[in-house]
Formats: sequence, C-alpha cells, structure tokens
Amino acid sequence: MADKNKKMEYSALLSVVQKYIAENYEGALNSSRHYDQIKPYVRHFIRNNGLFVEGMDTNEVVDKLYSEMVEYSFLTPYMSRSDVDEININAWNNVVISYSNGTTEKIQSFFSPDHALDTVRRMLQHSRATLDDAIPIAEGQLPNNARITAMKFPLVDESTYVSASIRLLHPSKITIDHLIKGDSASEDMLRFLCCCMRYGVSFVVAGATFSGKTTLLNALLKTQPNEKRIFTIEAGSRELDLVRRDDETEKIINNVVHTLAKKSEKPAQNITMEKLVVASLRFNPDLIVVGEMRDEEAYAAIDASLTGHTLVSTIHSFAGEDAHMRLATLCQKRFPMDLGISLMQAAKAFPVVCFEQKLDDGSRKITNITECEVDAMGHRIYHTLFRYVVDDNEPVDGRLVVHGHYEAVEKMSDHLRERMMMFGIPSTLLAQLVKR
Repeated sequence: MADKNKKMEYSALLSVVQKYIAENYEGALNSSRHYDQIKPYVRHFIRNNGLFVEGMDTNEVVDKLYSEMVEYSFLTPYMSRSDVDEININAWNNVVISYSNGTTEKIQSFFSPDHALDTVRRMLQHSRATLDDAIPIAEGQLPNNARITAMKFPLVDESTYVSASIRLLHPSKITIDHLIKGDSASEDMLRFLCCCMRYGVSFVVAGATFSGKTTLLNALLKTQPNEKRIFTIEAGSRELDLVRRDDETEKIINNVVHTLAKKSEKPAQNITMEKLVVASLRFNPDLIVVGEMRDEEAYAAIDASLTGHTLVSTIHSFAGEDAHMRLATLCQKRFPMDLGISLMQAAKAFPVVCFEQKLDDGSRKITNITECEVDAMGHRIYHTLFRYVVDDNEPVDGRLVVHGHYEAVEKMSDHLRERMMMFGIPSTLLAQLVKR
C-alpha cells in the first residue's frame, strides 16, 4: 500500500487503486447496480493513505479514476459525441478518432497495453463477450448504440497487444436537401431513388463500410408519406430512426414498425433477420427495409421482393453486377442451387443497385446507379443510369479535394417504367424521370 502523503503519477495511482478495489470490492465492479458505491470507496482509500496527483484536486482524481474503472477511460467523452463516427484503437499506443465530416484525429494513448485491454474488456462486458488468450477476437454492443469488434495478441502483433474498432451509430438527421447541398448526389439521382422506393421498385444500396449507405437510406425513407406502412429489420443496433411525431401533440403520425434481430444463449431460440423478414410479410407492409443483408436473410429478402413486396436494403459490395453476385452467394448459404439461377433471381428481385463510395478526400457520394434487365432467356443486361465522374483532385490547405460532376447516362427501361405505373406513380412525375 502507498505511504502517507505520497505524491504519485496518475498511471501509478490508477494501478494501486484498481488493485485495491478489485481485491476488496469486486462485487461493485461486476455489477452496474453497485457502480455508485465505487466513488466513495476510492475517495476513502485516497484520503486515508494521503495519496495525491500534482495539479489535481481530490474530486478530479476520483472522477478520473471512476471513469477508468467503470467507464471507458479517456475515450468516454468521445463515446457521446454526435460528430464522432468511429474510434479506432489500432494499437494500445495508437488511437484515432474518425469524425462525421471525414477528418481524423490522433489522440492520446493508453498508459500501457494492459490499460488498453482492460478498457476494451469493459466495453465487451455489456454483451457478456470475452476477450482472452482462448478467445482472442470478440464482438459486442454498447448501451449508447455503438458496436465494437476487438482482437488481442496473438491475432495482432505483441507490440500492438490489442486492437478495436468502435462504431458509433447516431440517429441520422440527414435529409435529401442535406445530401444535395453537400454534393453527395444529384437531385435527379435522389428523385429517381425516392420514386423507386415509393412506387414498387426494390433496390439495394451497395458500398464498403463507412461509405454512407445507411445515412442515404434514412434520408430516402424520410420522404415516404405517413400513410406508408414501413417495417424495418436490423441486427444488433438500430440505425434507422423513422418515427415521426406531431410538433404540438407529440403523437406518432406515421406508420412504422422497427424490429431488431436477437441472439439467444440457445441458438435454436435466436430471432434472426431471416425470421423477421418472413414475419414482416404478415404485417401487411408497403415497404420492407432490411438494414443490411449479410447472411441467409438475403434469400428471404429476394423471395419477398419476387412475390410482389417492395424491399430496400444495403449490402457490402461493389456496384451493379457485383452486388447481385454478392446476393447470389449469400443465397447459396440457405439453398445451394445453380449460381446462374441465383443471379437471375437476385437481379429480378433488386433491379436497381445504387453504389455509395467514400472518396479520397473523405466525402461520401453516390457514384453509380445501375439498372439490370432480365430477358426471357434469363440473361442479365446492365445499364448505367447515373454516375459521378471524377475530373480532378488537388491539395487545398493541406487536404486533398476531389472535383467532379454527376451525369445521367441511360434512361430507365420500359419494364421499370411500367412497374412504377402499376404502383401509381403520377404521370407528370414519371415524365420528369423519363425526360432527363
């Protein structure tokens, strides 16, 4: 135990206090219901032993130690910031913050490899996930609608010790107007996608992680009339936020059902996204929204679309044909069949693919919208409807800036136009889409 009236470095004090609390009040650390007891224990220990950190009063020290032991150390303030998209622990001594505007910032490091590992483990505790030598990779959800994926040595170098990606999922306040003003898409592109969503054309938004797929989907969904019955399906954390309330009465004015897939300790009791897609059909939806297709739910989604339901989703893939190949591959997990048949079904179910991309300057743009026609023989014919063309990129004030323009390339097919007409698109609006 430390001597009376002893000045200590903060990192050393943290180690001493953590050991004391763990040995004497382990129950308080292991249950969130007892977290409020920790501060008094820490304050009592520090005062009784005359411990102090130069330049900090007792309350500051206690608050900071509490954050280290119960919260997420120096990462805690970033976890609640609306302008932070991702926290990347590349190594115990290399932490980078990614902001919503595309910029990144290198921030302070952990005191030691063990300090980093303890903090990551505390985050994983919310999902009862373990990260140790026997299980060196883990995923989890945090209470503030964030998700974490973490790895430790020996999956990463010993000098790295622990690595983690923490993605903060904020309810999106981005609208169509924001996307146009921010040059994320052209007005014609967004009008076309809104019409697809409203008038019976299923589509997927493809792209890499962090390319803005869900933000785009949220903005498009906000354009749908209150009368449209929307059924959303997500896994783990909810990113779609579509409930609308009257400004005066606070009553809900639209027609939305939000659902989340749920894992159980017994695999047979898992509520999968596939099960939720099947269940959604019994809710008489006008529009089914699958947050992301990444497993066997792809087959159920394709089946739902092919049976006349309008369905929109996101997928990790490249544009056009690559998105359909990805969908077909996912379907093989559920029902292995001829790949050509799977590809034809994927293209028929989702005739439009919108590709979203994060460019070199950090901006996110729709760079391609493709339509696929399937002829009587099952052949797939792809047409580029819109695209973004990069004209140049240049450094401006120390940052790379991409310059480009949007262009309409080909017109939509007669089949797509007829489908929209079947779902009641006004002739004047259809004329605007065809005229361009």
